[in-house]
This record gives sequence, structure tokens and C-alpha cells, in this order.
Amino acid sequence: MRRYKYVRYKKLMKVNYKSIIKILGIITFIEGLFMLPCIAAALYFKEWNAGRPLLITSVICITAGFIILMQLKLGKIKLKYRESYFIACTSWIFAALIGALPFYFCGCDFSFISCYFESVAGFSTTGCSVLDADMIPNSLLMWRALCHWLGGMGILVLLISIFPLWGINSQTVALAETPGLKKEKLAAKYSYTSKFLYISYTVLSITEFILLVIGPMDWFNAFLTTCSSISTAGLIVTSSNSWLYNLVSVRAVILIFTVLSSLNFIVYFMAVKGKWSDILKNIETRVFLSIIAGATLVIAVTLKLTGTYSTLWQAVKDSLCQVVSFISTSGFYVVDYTNWPSFAIMILFLLLFVGGCSFSTSGSLKVVRVVIFFKLIKRGFLKHIHPRMVKAVMLEKEPISAYNASSVTIHILLYMGILMLGCLLLSFNNLSMEATITSALGLFSNAGVALTGSGNFGNFSMFNEFSQLVMTFLMIAGRLEMYSVIILFTKSFWKHNRANAV
Repeated sequence: MRRYKYVRYKKLMKVNYKSIIKILGIITFIEGLFMLPCIAAALYFKEWNAGRPLLITSVICITAGFIILMQLKLGKIKLKYRESYFIACTSWIFAALIGALPFYFCGCDFSFISCYFESVAGFSTTGCSVLDADMIPNSLLMWRALCHWLGGMGILVLLISIFPLWGINSQTVALAETPGLKKEKLAAKYSYTSKFLYISYTVLSITEFILLVIGPMDWFNAFLTTCSSISTAGLIVTSSNSWLYNLVSVRAVILIFTVLSSLNFIVYFMAVKGKWSDILKNIETRVFLSIIAGATLVIAVTLKLTGTYSTLWQAVKDSLCQVVSFISTSGFYVVDYTNWPSFAIMILFLLLFVGGCSFSTSGSLKVVRVVIFFKLIKRGFLKHIHPRMVKAVMLEKEPISAYNASSVTIHILLYMGILMLGCLLLSFNNLSMEATITSALGLFSNAGVALTGSGNFGNFSMFNEFSQLVMTFLMIAGRLEMYSVIILFTKSFWKHNRANAV
């Protein structure tokens, strides 16, 4: 009997390590390829100290990835749920680990924890930093921008689009990694869906780059700005390019494409199919744009009435910049909002809880969850008034299932729980309460903002290395929406029969 239980337990715990290693090999290979443009930039700017570690890291990654792919010539791989969640977590951790190597070996005397924080901030599209941007060579700034771009849609979504080439079933990985409430399919296969998403993402990136180059930006700053804004990571600001973001034309392009990246990418599929009526009926899009308009108006009026701004038009322009920055979780800093009234600042940080639309590059809770949550609260009040009433929560004329309603509630409670835990752990750094809470919220929402010193500019160098490790966890958990991280630490997930379902 004991022998039977042991064999059964061993069978349940069996993991296809070869498929996991193969996927990590693909990630290694792709990251090595994406370092090649940065090597070219190092040659262009004559940055030999930065070009050398980039070249060495790229060669090692491409070689190692190629060897792994050649050695593990597997047939068609059907990943199990347990393995897909494990891959979703480890891939982000592993990708950031490789991404940290160029920063560490560049000769700028950065600690490895700081470099890893920098890399995680890139791939999670948090866009914050513990390093001085003026100290980082241009070639590494390009690598940082590419980390933003890869993390924007999710490096795994990119991998999902090419998984079939290596005989890997991508559906379960998509379900584990793709953020948002509903895991909708645009096409019959997830690989086709991922390809469409990246085509849309690339088209938006190229369009923004061209518009910025047409304006006063040089190609390098246009590239950095495009990668950072289209991924809603924020802007890479140095002392040499800060003046560019004060130009109206530049701000307009950044705002437009940040909003476009914060929309549900399914909207673009609807647009391609000519389903304009469905776009107009999409409640998430309408609520998202309404929140931007409403918050901008309220803040602008507040700034005018308090005498912070002399003209309403200037107040509207600056309010719009920061509202889009916060609700998209971009966290770009082009206006000094720290001198604004407390009421206006509070609205901005409340927007961090909302975030952008599901299936977008934004972080935080997502608009659709907030909408459903308030609908659940409304139904709760009605149930107290009419106890025998049976009323379903409707979303776009369709009832929300009990499972999805419960999932939203649990997600929000879990979000608040991890946020409080993050605040508690960051408090060991002995900063002010305001700095601790806003830093935890800014990092967990993948916005990278805080009300503390240089944290306003997305720089968190005031935190010690222990706090930096805590913040890396917050960024990864926020990017993967917690479930994929926490589920790995549950005993039932590793033992339950569903873990083996295909």
C-alpha cells in the first residue's frame, strides 16, 4: 500500500524538465539576438567598455541557446498546467537574470542586485531605476529600452507565437501568462493570436518612431522614447534629452501612443475586421477613456481654483499628461506634480489601482475588474434591500459567471494583501510612511513612481539591497498578476490531478 502511494505521488510530481529547459534555451537565444543592435550602437557611439560585455553576453546566449535547441530535439510537446505556470514564472526571472549581465559587466561598478533590479524593471515595464541614467552608456540605455519593449506585450507572448516551430503546444502557457480577466482568443490557435498581437505592437512602435523622428528628436532618443512609451514603461530621461519632453509635439505623440497601448489589443483585431460597432459598445474601452477625461477635468479645475496654474488650458494639458501616465502605469514624469494640491495627487495615485485595460501592456488591477467589482458592490446593496432578489451581474449584456465574479473578488483581495506585505517589508528601510506606501504601490502596479525624493523621477536608489530584492518580487508579481507566482507555493497545486491535465 505504501509502495502504491509512493509511486502515485512520484507520478503526480513528475515534471517534463526537458521541455522547460528547451523553452529557457529559446529565451536565451532570443535575448542574445536582441543584444546585437545594442552592440552596433556601442560601435556607433564608440563605447568599447559597454560593447565588450554586450558582445560576450550575446555570443554566450546565442551559442548556449543554439546548443540547447539542437541537443533537445523533442517531438511535439504538450505542456501541462503545472509546467506552464512554472514556465511563466521562471521565464521572467530567467530573462531578467540574463538581462542584468550587460549592466553588471559594463565596468560602472554596479552591484548585481541593482543590475537585476534594473533588468526586472525593464521586463516588467515598471520603468524605474536604481542607477543613474547619466552614468549608463548609450548602448546599455538601448538594451534597457529593448527590455521595456520585450516586456511590453510579454516575452512569453512572443515565444508563444514561435512555439509551434519547435513543436511546443502554447495554449496552456498563454493561459498562465497572459494578463487580464478573460483569456480571449482572436484566432483558432494561440500562436496566431500572439502573432497578431506582436504585429499590432510592432506597427504601433514603428509609427510612433517615425512620428518622433519627423519631429525634433534624433533617431536614438526617438528609439528610447518609442520602446519606453509603447510598452507603458515610462520614459528614459537623461540630462541631455530631458528638454525634448517639454515640446508639445513630443508630448502629444507620447500621450496618444501610451493610451493606444493601454487599450485592450482585441480592439485592434475588431478594427481590422471592421467591427466598429463592437468597439463603441466595449464597456472597458468606454470606461477607460471616461476615467481619463473625468480625472483630467477634476484635477485641472482643482489646479485652477487653488491658484497652482494661472490658465485653465495649461492646467488641462499638464493634468492630462499625468493622468495618462498614472492610469496607464507608465509613470513618466514630465510635470512636477509633487507641488500640486494633495487632492490632485491623491486622485493620481488612486488611478494606479485601476490601471489600463485587460490584454494590454499596462499593469495593476485592470479596468474590467474594477467595473465588475463595483457591479458586485451594487448588487450587494440591492440584495440587502431585496433579500430574495435574483440578479446576475451583467457585462456587455452577458452575465458574469460565479467563477469569474469570485475570481475578481479574490484577485482584488490578494492584490491588497500583497501590497500591504510589500509596504511592511519596505518599511525596514526606515523611510517615511508616505514614501513606503507610494513606493510599494508604484512598483506593484508596474508604474515605477513614488512620493519620495528621486522616486518622483522613477529612481529608487535610496532603498538598500534588501528592499531592492523585495521590490523585484513586487514588480514580477504585479506583472504576472500574482496567481502565477503564488500558485507555485501551494501544496495542492503540485499534488492535485488537475496539475497533470493537458
